[in-house]
Amino acid sequence: MVARCLLAMTCFLAVSSRLEAADKEAGTIARSEVVETKLTPIAKTLGKPGPSDWLANHREAGQTFAQYVQANPVRKSERLKTMYLCLIGDFTPDQERVLKLTMEYLGLVYTVPVKVHRRLSLDKIPDEARRTHPSWGDKQILTTYVLDRVLAPERPEDALAYLAFTSSDLWPGEKWNFVFGQAKLRERLGVWSIYRNGDPSKDEDAFRLCLRRTLKTAAHETGHILTIQHCTAFQCGMNGSNNRPESDSQPLHFCPVCLRKVCWNLRVEPVEYLTSLEKFCRREMLTDEADWYRDAVKLLQQ
Repeated sequence: MVARCLLAMTCFLAVSSRLEAADKEAGTIARSEVVETKLTPIAKTLGKPGPSDWLANHREAGQTFAQYVQANPVRKSERLKTMYLCLIGDFTPDQERVLKLTMEYLGLVYTVPVKVHRRLSLDKIPDEARRTHPSWGDKQILTTYVLDRVLAPERPEDALAYLAFTSSDLWPGEKWNFVFGQAKLRERLGVWSIYRNGDPSKDEDAFRLCLRRTLKTAAHETGHILTIQHCTAFQCGMNGSNNRPESDSQPLHFCPVCLRKVCWNLRVEPVEYLTSLEKFCRREMLTDEADWYRDAVKLLQQ
């Protein structure tokens, strides 16, 4: 009789725990829905892509919030709670400054601590994973080697994401000239480069431009690691890009649909979350970005 009572109590507690978890999940989805509905009025639609732009060359259907949830995405959790970086190559003092700010921004966007796991000399990349671009002469390293041979074997157990950041140019393989970055969605691995982001030591405007470009690629590739596909709904930090002018025309912030995915994934309170991003951008004189976050907060508070 006692055993039956204990078994019944255990079953009751298990069911109760599942119901409580389901209620919390429903509440998180409801809170995230407000982000999409209230912020859609300030979202900008995508124009017709130019002949060399991403969507003119890559057929992509996009990803709704419902499709994202159904994809069983990688999520921040008690187990996956830290972001790690592997730094490849040498960086100038101003590039190191950009890196430090990028680490801070990633920590705010994905609400996890960001730590340098290790530094790796470019000399450690073998000849078969290097090339000199046949037309431009840029020295490049192969992204797939970095992802599969450098990052994958040593990814920390608690890594929400393990990212390589390099001063070298990148290329992903045959038929490609270069990439700004690349990620492996389910493996929680990514790589991105500062090489094409300009010289941050030239002047303050050049520094801000390099910073903005570096922040955008870092947030974009980490978004992929959280299973967010390229966005085709609005102008968004998760838009695909094929060239520098196209990338520069895209915003740093995520659109309402992708922002909803992030808020749900991280289980964050949207107003507090966006306010922290506004403060960072305002401090770093990224005025357009700060103004967008400010306007988003105002709409959510109505």
